[in-house]
Amino acid sequence: MPVIYSKTEAYHFLDMLGKGTFGKVLKCKRQSDGEMVAVKILSYDAIGSQMIKNELKLIATMLQSNLMESHIVHFFEAFCDPTQHYLVFEMLEKNLYKLQMENGFRPLPVRNIRTITCQMLTALAKLRELAIIHADLKLENIMIVNQQRFPFRVKLIDFGSSSIFSEVRFVKEPYIQSRFYRAPEILLGLPFCEKVDMWSLGCVMAELYLGWPLYPGENELEQVRYICETQGLPHSHLLNMATKTNLFFQLAKDQHGALAWELRPSVQGPDGEINECHKYIFSSLDQLCNINITKDNKTFCNQDEAAEITDCQHMVELIKRMLAFISHQRINPAAALRHSFITLTHLDSPDTQSYYDLSLQELQKALIQTPSTGH
Repeated sequence: MPVIYSKTEAYHFLDMLGKGTFGKVLKCKRQSDGEMVAVKILSYDAIGSQMIKNELKLIATMLQSNLMESHIVHFFEAFCDPTQHYLVFEMLEKNLYKLQMENGFRPLPVRNIRTITCQMLTALAKLRELAIIHADLKLENIMIVNQQRFPFRVKLIDFGSSSIFSEVRFVKEPYIQSRFYRAPEILLGLPFCEKVDMWSLGCVMAELYLGWPLYPGENELEQVRYICETQGLPHSHLLNMATKTNLFFQLAKDQHGALAWELRPSVQGPDGEINECHKYIFSSLDQLCNINITKDNKTFCNQDEAAEITDCQHMVELIKRMLAFISHQRINPAAALRHSFITLTHLDSPDTQSYYDLSLQELQKALIQTPSTGH
């Protein structure tokens, strides 16, 4: 496939960027201006066709709004031939999972996590304004734009699983969100809304900080178990409402002889062992603060180390608000953008000045700002 033609453009194939169940993504050179672009190709089978219709509808909704400063991937055009659909997007450098892999899965400094989080909150705030649920927020769908020119500038990609708020009530047995980032309401079979994306972002933040997924369940039962380990069992009224409760919980008599929900036992492997994928086991999300990442940073003075510890505490407080078990108690993107972790208000003092300056400069360089038209 040396050249792909649309009605107005020719795209010269250069490299394969990725391949999945429903299609592939190619790196191409746009003939008109030599610009590198990413061409997503989906075949005309039933699932691929539905996915492309969904993605096109969502893109059309987004194009009605100005996305320039929203940290959402820029879309150029869509076209098809008798066998395949083509979507053309701006070329981005690499996803956060690849960045982590290149970094040996080492924890990311807290200030870098803030820079990424602020941009993703900006993207989610725009999607909320457009009544769109992304529904697959994860490291692989957050792309670095150009790490050398704009360190930690990122954009949100892949709207194949997305949906519009008003249509969510028609989704039957939703299989949305990758498992490590799947919100409790999806796992349990409860009504859901755009807050599922905030849960996923909380999981992303924790993973960047740990260098390992916070809840790495090999199946949904394990996923629910890991969440309950740090958050406790959900309220019985939630479990009574949920459609999938019996997959994960069973009724048993408590010490007073009353029936109460308890977790089902873990599934054992053939050798009788229980598979555990945890690198860290927390009994509460507050324990994230106990992971000390500053010891590896030789450039920090003592004041900077103290500042990063304070910064970490504010980050964990925000993660906790994103990972509220009950979705309506979860923080929304606009409120999260006003949180001290993002606004840096907890660092604005003489003792933390150098760390504050470093953090603010990094954040300002990463954020996309439309040039002023004033004179």
